[in-house]
Amino acid sequence: MRKSDKIPSIYLSYAWNSQSESIAEAIEKEFHKKGVRIIRDKNDLGYKGRIKEFMEQIGRGKYVILIISNKYLRSENCMFELLQIFKNQDFYERIFPVVLDEVKISKATDRLELVKYWENETKNLNDKIRELEELSNLQGVTEDLNLYTEIRGNIANLTNILKDINSLNADRHMSSDFGQLYGLVKQRIATDLGGNPGKLRVGKTIKQGVIALVGIAVLVLIFSVFNRGTSSNGNNNKDIGPGQASKDSLLIVAETAESKTEKEKISEEKISTEVSEKTYDVELVVPSYMSNGVVLVDNEPAEIIDRNLIFIKVRLKKKNSSHRFEIKNASDSCATDKLISQNNVQVALCD
Repeated sequence: MRKSDKIPSIYLSYAWNSQSESIAEAIEKEFHKKGVRIIRDKNDLGYKGRIKEFMEQIGRGKYVILIISNKYLRSENCMFELLQIFKNQDFYERIFPVVLDEVKISKATDRLELVKYWENETKNLNDKIRELEELSNLQGVTEDLNLYTEIRGNIANLTNILKDINSLNADRHMSSDFGQLYGLVKQRIATDLGGNPGKLRVGKTIKQGVIALVGIAVLVLIFSVFNRGTSSNGNNNKDIGPGQASKDSLLIVAETAESKTEKEKISEEKISTEVSEKTYDVELVVPSYMSNGVVLVDNEPAEIIDRNLIFIKVRLKKKNSSHRFEIKNASDSCATDKLISQNNVQVALCD
């Protein structure tokens, strides 16, 4: 499978309480409008699904939206997920936190309260274990004790990272339909999947080739002028020595090269201006399962500038009437008509 064919998995990690669940529902709804599927336990962990395996899957996720509540920071399952994410490198880059107003982690004393909470949980469980007369066959219990100890050892560091992220509050996210959250997730996915080193290498190779050809042409011109200046028997060249001929040759070459460079620059700017005056770039938001589909604009194959698993950027000719945008693959298709009046407009193709 090619890199561009892999559908990115975006996970939701949250505690089961009314506010967190309502925010999770809202995030899922807004991302779905843009054709992006969110993976969360209530939808993707089926009957008899292995809870620990699912949490470990979240821990390996490249894009994880965290809804941080007081219950989250005191839940062994939520903290297990957070630790799994933390252990799998690039923690800061992979998380997109939404921290509820009820959470107090900005002060060191607040974070120490959480350390104390997990220290007490660890001590209480350890005391209960010691009360038993027989300490064998306690695998599940001792695993929990190890988890509590691990949480207690990392909670201060984890909350210190979270408090240093400007996560905005839930109301601001809700009022903007999670626009900034979606934009940041999309930007991160585009960075991971949208960069095309091949294009850069090709461009660099072409540029190097042009420079080499110009260099050869310069050398030929210098040799030609120098040879003409030193070998001619005409009266006009009798008093001109090789040094003067070389100097004049270099001057001619420099002037020619400079003139050519300026002309090319003016020509490129003119072409770029003409293109921008006649076209618009439009970002089509499509469902991830259709991201490799055929794109049509006004019933013609679209000029695709960039394609990702969340959006497809196309270039189209300006006109005074609506454009028809369409995408289709082997199993599905959808289309919409929209009047485009400015550059870099975003169009949700499959609402």
